[in-house]
Amino acid sequence: MAKKKNQCDEVKRCIICNKPTENEDDMFGGGCLDNLYELLDIPVPKRISNKEKYLLDAIAHKNSKYFLSREKKIAIAKNYIAWSYLNKINLNFTKDEKSKLEDNIKNISPFKSLQSSYIPEYLLNDFYKVYNYYMRFEEKINNYTTKSNDNLGKKEEINDETILKGLSFIFNTTKERKPLFHMAFYDMQYIFWETVVIGGYLFDKPLSGYLLRLSLNNNYEYNEENPLIIEDKYFNNLLFGYDEFKRVINDYLKGEKVNIKNQNVEFSEGDLLFAIHEAKLNISAEENENGNWDLTVEIIDKYDYTDLKMPKEYIKSFDSKSKSLLASTLNNYAAVSSSYGVIRPFNFIIKVEKSNYETKK
Repeated sequence: MAKKKNQCDEVKRCIICNKPTENEDDMFGGGCLDNLYELLDIPVPKRISNKEKYLLDAIAHKNSKYFLSREKKIAIAKNYIAWSYLNKINLNFTKDEKSKLEDNIKNISPFKSLQSSYIPEYLLNDFYKVYNYYMRFEEKINNYTTKSNDNLGKKEEINDETILKGLSFIFNTTKERKPLFHMAFYDMQYIFWETVVIGGYLFDKPLSGYLLRLSLNNNYEYNEENPLIIEDKYFNNLLFGYDEFKRVINDYLKGEKVNIKNQNVEFSEGDLLFAIHEAKLNISAEENENGNWDLTVEIIDKYDYTDLKMPKEYIKSFDSKSKSLLASTLNNYAAVSSSYGVIRPFNFIIKVEKSNYETKK
């Protein structure tokens, strides 16, 4: 029979979902208890008066642990339940965390005292929340991947606000200082940028995608004193194919010889807008006998996202409010990922050159 609670007593809560339990002696609520039997693949007993006690015994036996006190059975159960949640999560961080839990289970024995270090580092409620976050994330990513595959070969961007909104929870800054959530959201954000952005939203934005990949995988080795030098024929042709890039360059090509150093430059269109922020521009150019230019251009920048932006800041760069909203949302997600350490800043110099460059009159 359930014990009556005094109004002054603290409410006993389920250690999984944190909702009040019916019986103050129970660790799990009724719904969570049934879910645990399913999660752990333990047959639900019939005609058992105490399903929680049976579950603790079954978990101990499943881990080849016998003759344990109730306290040690609870410790085994906490580790094994946490391990089972992580085992359903396909993220990198789970490997080390599962190894810690496995070691805890191995160390619990009827022949030695129970150490506090053998208890899971985090609450079961945290493991439960991370598991549910991942289930939501996996569903959204799978839906996006299916949609992306359906659009392969089409010369259009995939613009779906519902995908971005549906994944906003992985950019939760309130969880940033909570280690278990930080590790989980870090891995999910990384997958987001790899799968969603490079695969879809940055479709037909090759420079942006290239720099983003570098940011995701660099180890902070490129700084102001040691910038990454990008000298590539592909990007050389790419930049001179962008009208805005040529307009910026053409504004400085006056006279017979040009030597521009550390000129501030900002771009406001498409790939250049996403890739390059508040950069410095160097131009060395000389007019040749044909009236055209032989020139070398350097764009010096730091790839980072630190400032949150409103949609109105992009409205001039896109032909619709929805696209400006998508752009600002991506920027703000990138700012959060920078604080998580997913998007890592690095300094770079893009060097391009052109012989016999003709300005448009």
